[in-house]
Amino acid sequence: HTYYSPKVSESSAYLDFLLELPHRGVLVYSSDAGAEFVAQYQDTLRRAGYRLNIAAYETFRRGFDKDKIFKECQACGVPTMKTKEIESVGDLYAAAEAFGFPLILKPTRLAGGAYRKVTDTERIPEVYAYMRALIRSEEHAAQQSCLIAQEFIAHHHQDIYCCETYYPANRPERCFLSIQKVRPNINYDGTVGSRLYAGQTVELPELERLSAQILDHLGWKGFAHLDWLYSEKYKQFLLCEINPRLPGFSNFTTAVGFDMAWYYYADLTARQAKPFRFRRALYFEALRHPGDLTTNLLAVTKGHLSLWAFLQPYLKIFTFRYKVVMDVYYGTDPGLTWANYKISFRNLLKKISRP
Repeated sequence: HTYYSPKVSESSAYLDFLLELPHRGVLVYSSDAGAEFVAQYQDTLRRAGYRLNIAAYETFRRGFDKDKIFKECQACGVPTMKTKEIESVGDLYAAAEAFGFPLILKPTRLAGGAYRKVTDTERIPEVYAYMRALIRSEEHAAQQSCLIAQEFIAHHHQDIYCCETYYPANRPERCFLSIQKVRPNINYDGTVGSRLYAGQTVELPELERLSAQILDHLGWKGFAHLDWLYSEKYKQFLLCEINPRLPGFSNFTTAVGFDMAWYYYADLTARQAKPFRFRRALYFEALRHPGDLTTNLLAVTKGHLSLWAFLQPYLKIFTFRYKVVMDVYYGTDPGLTWANYKISFRNLLKKISRP
């Protein structure tokens, strides 16, 4: 059955919609806004007959808000970037004095690589005004995000990793899969975004240990997508953020046997889930989202990415050492496919028009 709901941001109408549905079962959330809603109203939803697994709302906020997770990392000894809460442009000047240039200004609740790099004192007012307007925009105002400044960690684009995790509600077993973002999207100014255009599975026990350390400290439940970067300066992984949902590339994790949605369903319906066995795999998003080609080829022409770094992941296909996962068109949803393509080419035109 297919039902069309109100927007999640219309929380009262969205809750009424769920409570009035004729079907009840396992409730899976796959966006930040959806996860926050489920965490906030989980008791009501359970009483209505839905089965779900998510951390208590207070725990959710401690793990999801980027200003709070910095404090939690300090409390449990998990390495992360130096962070300062920003409530005024004066706070940003103070952060620049404490951290030095460059530094990063980012929202506390927005995902998708929404941040700006501050390279000198003259840019502070401009960047602050832009990010303040972003978090107060009609699109994002409902998330009530604040701003933080963070120490800029110099790194190569392939130094970004994520650890996909599922913490069961009814079983002791926990599942981990580490992925190296071999080629993420690269913004017009050379900064790195969060989208995974090309990646590979990797065995990193240290990354999984650190992921478990912060999640255990929080008392986490359900999905967790943890973003990390490796710092040559500090010689360690640094936690960037925790996203309490399926990753945008869940087709990849499913194809290699790390089916997070199935783990979630099996856990809540007392079904047996097969234990995960690591396998080497490569992922490409070229067919579903052509930004894989348009964005990074533009990055090559601007000098932000070498041609070799662009080609190398594709050349690995011919070593026959990896399972290759190519994300596909949404054949049953041409509207969504077309929307993805429009986003890619609109972003390309924006980048071409900028110096």
